[in-house]
Order: sequence, then structure tokens, then C-alpha cells
Amino acid sequence: MKQHARKTLTIGIAATLASACIAAGLSESPGQPKDAGNPKPGSVQPISPSMEKDRPAASLKVGDAAPPIKVDEWVKGEAVGSFDKGKVYVVEFWATWCPPCRAAIPHLTTLQREYKDVTIIGVTGSERRPESGPDKRLDNLKKFVKDQGDSMNYRVAYDSDREMVKDWMEAAGRNGIPVAFIVGADTTITWIGHPGKLDEPLAQAVEAARQPAKPVRKQTSKPLPKTEPKTEPKPGR
Repeated sequence: MKQHARKTLTIGIAATLASACIAAGLSESPGQPKDAGNPKPGSVQPISPSMEKDRPAASLKVGDAAPPIKVDEWVKGEAVGSFDKGKVYVVEFWATWCPPCRAAIPHLTTLQREYKDVTIIGVTGSERRPESGPDKRLDNLKKFVKDQGDSMNYRVAYDSDREMVKDWMEAAGRNGIPVAFIVGADTTITWIGHPGKLDEPLAQAVEAARQPAKPVRKQTSKPLPKTEPKTEPKPGR
């Protein structure tokens, strides 16, 4: 009887340890952060370990003209070739493998639905290229966006060579994603930060864009007073 009880206890402990190992394996799969399923609000994911140490100096700042749009393909939504004056844009950099980026998708969709006159663009420029075999980054991105359905209801673009990442993120001294840029009505950058903190600065940019443009006063020069030519008195005869 005692031998049977010991055997049952041993089996129970082994089963418990096995369950714990399986749970750990699922929660910490290779290449995935421990809290991938529940990232902290406002957190960012470094694009690469080297960029965590080598933060580039910022040459792109608030008030500067927005760099051009350079993408390979528009995965979702109508293409945007350039920034039009009078309109507000949000350019957000993200990746499918980034847990904080995925966590920000519903919030960006909510903002897009609230501000229909704002163009939100999710630029995927940090997809990891495979070490060997075919490059399926674009195919994987398309599948990811399709699976999101209406929960990812804004434009998505693919930047395979990281041109926009270099011109925007690295130029702004940013080394982690997600990061968002607001382009104001004058086509300059009005804010740079985490997409989870977009609400207030985006509302301000939209309000500024809706204000009527102040008329430019033309400087009119007053006509100079007419002056009569001086006449020298004639000498007396």
C-alpha cells in the first residue's frame, strides 16, 4: 500500500514538472521576449542589440521638414506619394515580430476611425531577413495584415531596404520600435514618440490644421509726395 502511494506521488510530481517545462517552453520560445504576449504600455523593442548601445545622433527634429516617403509596396490602403499641405499624417515604424508594435495596432486603428481626415501609415522597415533560403518577408507581412482584418484599419507599407528607417528613425536618433512621427499641415514634423502617447499631440495637430489660414497682408508702399522743382530766381535786369 505504501509502495503504491509513493509511486502515485512520484508520478504526480513528474507530471507537475513536465507541465511547468511545457509552459516555460511556450512562454519563452526562441527569439521571443519573455513578456511578448503582454508588453508593458509605452515599451519599445530595439531593432538590434548593437543599436541599443550605438544610438545615432539626432539630425531630424521637431520643426524639420518631413523626409520623403520611400516604400517598395503598399500592403494595405491607397498609396501615398507625398505629404500634402493642409493635411495631417502619422508615420509609424513597426515590425510583425515586435510585441509592443502589435500591442499598438488597436490604438492606431481607433485613432484612424476617430480622425478620418488624418492619414496613418504603418511602415514596416525592420522585418528580419532570413539567413538562408527565399526571402518571404513581404509574404509574411501580407499574411499578418490580412489576418488582422479590420482591427488593423489603416495604411501599411513595406520598406525592404530600410530607406525610411534610416531617413526617419535613425536620423531622429531612435533605435527602438514602435515609434511614430506626426507630420503637420505645413509638412513639418510636429511630434516624435511612442504611438501609445499619440492622442494629445495628434489632437493638437488636427486642430491647428483646421484653423483657417491667416491672410497675408500685402505691404503697400505709400506714394511719395510730389515735389515741385526748385526754380532759381532770375537776376534783376
